[in-house]
Amino acid sequence: MQSPEKPVAVFRRSPRSWGFWWRTIVTLGLYVLTNWRLNQISLTTRRLTQRRGNVLTGNETAMSLERVTDINVNKSLLGSILGYGDIVIQSAGSDSAEISFTSLQNPDKLRELIFDVKDGRLDEEKL
Repeated sequence: MQSPEKPVAVFRRSPRSWGFWWRTIVTLGLYVLTNWRLNQISLTTRRLTQRRGNVLTGNETAMSLERVTDINVNKSLLGSILGYGDIVIQSAGSDSAEISFTSLQNPDKLRELIFDVKDGRLDEEKL
């Protein structure tokens, strides 16, 4: 009677090859580019809109600037050095955040622009 077959070893493509790293960089690059393009906050003279999504799904939240009541910006030490942070925007009649974005570039500038547009301090010439 023969003994059952047993695995001895498994071999895969080497991660030390140029082809492996090229495919990895291209795949990660496409992911980052897609994630960057599909997640954004847009500010107009009347409205604030957040788009969230990935390759398969998407979501859009919009609120009138008149309804914005609270804007919180949080930055870590590294975020302060590199110029990014988290922003949470609440509107009238809502207890929770309607718009929330993590690792946003220049969140302080967005907060200032929202207040400038709301208060009418933003000149049409700057737009």
